[in-house]
Amino acid sequence: MRYVERQAVRKDDLIKMGEKNMPSNEVLLKDLELQWKDHFHMRDQTWKTLTNTSLFFLGTVGLEIKEVGKLVMIVAYASLILATLFGIFVARQHRIRQGQKFAFIEKYEKLLGLYGIKESTITAKEYNKGFSKFLVARFIEMMEFCILVVAIFLLIRKAMA
Repeated sequence: MRYVERQAVRKDDLIKMGEKNMPSNEVLLKDLELQWKDHFHMRDQTWKTLTNTSLFFLGTVGLEIKEVGKLVMIVAYASLILATLFGIFVARQHRIRQGQKFAFIEKYEKLLGLYGIKESTITAKEYNKGFSKFLVARFIEMMEFCILVVAIFLLIRKAMA
């Protein structure tokens, strides 16, 4: 059973146990706030990873323009490929964790009675479907993958030259 599912079961068990065992609204609000902060922090980290990968790519292309030695370029492209793979891993892990965060946020909104007052802008189900998933969740992964493909192509081109 995944971590989120175990946590959700525990929260459901709390609901079944009754009001006296429920955490206070202050505790739920504080954790809701922390979940949102963590979501924004992860998103910021993911964007920084893409930014650094893009700058690494531009620096490597700059070395190509300066016409440095073949061995240096092979090492630079191999390093770019490694950095991009790490970027893809970070983006994928953060995308998975965001889905988990949204499940917690949705659960806390329901427990606090906020879910019926407003339509939640991001629910776990909405996050994982449709065109918004393509734009929001996978964009950074796709950009990292595009840089990876170009870097592999440039590495092969340079190694064959």
